Amino acid sequence: MSNGSVKDILKDKKKVRFVAESAFKQVDKDGSGYLERPELEEVMNNVAADLGVEVSITSITLQPPTSEEIDEVLKELDENGDGKLSIDEFQVLIEQVLEMMAKVEG
Repeated sequence: MSNGSVKDILKDKKKVRFVAESAFKQVDKDGSGYLERPELEEVMNNVAADLGVEVSITSITLQPPTSEEIDEVLKELDENGDGKLSIDEFQVLIEQVLEMMAKVEG
């Protein structure tokens, strides 16, 4: 995805939602309609591998996220405290990843 297209997606909430829903469906392995911690861990590790960076609220490094960082992201995004992410909560992470991609690509 080129920098221009990432920026274009970020400008259009419908496109961001489409990206979030597409990613959510791929990661929601049990079809529960929520991402539980193991599913979140998988998506964060996949994104880190794809981007070559850590996906974390607080930092960008060249290592995959630790268990503590995954817990931190889950706690940060889980607005209702049920220990899992809805599509709306997950979309916040997708927006952060897209913003990070735009910065990494310049």
